[in-house]
Amino acid sequence: MNDFVTSIPAQAAARCIIETARSLELLDRPIAVSNELADAEKILIVKMFKKMDEHIKSHGEQLPADEISSLFTFVFAKAAEAVTNMFNHKEQSFDLTGMFDGRIPLYADDAITAEFKNSQFPFLCAQNYLDFTEKEADALAGCDPLLLLFEALKWCFRLSCHLAITVIENHHAIS
Repeated sequence: MNDFVTSIPAQAAARCIIETARSLELLDRPIAVSNELADAEKILIVKMFKKMDEHIKSHGEQLPADEISSLFTFVFAKAAEAVTNMFNHKEQSFDLTGMFDGRIPLYADDAITAEFKNSQFPFLCAQNYLDFTEKEADALAGCDPLLLLFEALKWCFRLSCHLAITVIENHHAIS
């Protein structure tokens, strides 16, 4: 028997991030996807789950808002790196420095870095996710909070990859 379940709350957490992207007009064209970025997402999320497990063991299960905000900024930065690595044909490996404290080094294409440093997307994702979990607290009772958080983080990563690819394509169109 498997432990797969359909999760309406996880779907709502994902929708929260998608709506954030839509509000910033990041979805004005089809979402850019690739097998390599899907593989990178899997590598990143597995590493993050392991790091999260260690963090919970040493700090407890409750994540403060600043750590949740850092997680969204972290996956945003890692999306920039993943897209840069993809275009440069480099292996996808992710350093987890800054995952919880917001001091996240960014190793990405200059055009992506410039655009990402000015983006409100990760901040708004975090804020909207926190608002969602507070507003829907009764409906979310009994849900695995990590499942919800990681579903939102996965969509933040995916849409951040889309943004990074858009930046690269626009930059090369201008160059």
